[in-house]
Amino acid sequence: MMKLVKYITLIFMVSYLVAQNQREITDGCELPDSNEMGYLHLTVNGDVLYKTPAAIGGWQFSVDGATVISASGGDTGANGLLSQSMGSTVLAFSLSGGSIPAGCGTLINLSLSEISLGLLDIVVSDVNGQAIPFEYFNENDSDCPNGTVLIYDDFYFGSC
Repeated sequence: MMKLVKYITLIFMVSYLVAQNQREITDGCELPDSNEMGYLHLTVNGDVLYKTPAAIGGWQFSVDGATVISASGGDTGANGLLSQSMGSTVLAFSLSGGSIPAGCGTLINLSLSEISLGLLDIVVSDVNGQAIPFEYFNENDSDCPNGTVLIYDDFYFGSC
């Protein structure tokens, strides 16, 4: 009986650790903290999350592996930036000087043709048009050594 309890406890602990490792990021404030680097993350439902050290005056990126059907809302729309999408590219800017304040949240909501692998060719600028360094954040990349990226095959098995 004691062995059974130990096995059940072990299974529970391993399941918990696996679940914590596979946890989906659902809020931009869960992205890494940095005073110099901004981060974007695309959720499975098409929300682009962000964390930025400076106010954003405009941005552009491409969606890897999917076509953008529509792009709207988020802090982009709430702060008066105009967004436009074509193919896999999405961009936003303001003609009236609007900007997204430094901080975190949902940048924009995308409707995609299929599940995407992430975001590419990220360009973000401040209110003066100066570049803000940004990276795409994939929570699974931390499992790979020496900065290599986790790549998923057709069955969603990852390898570095």
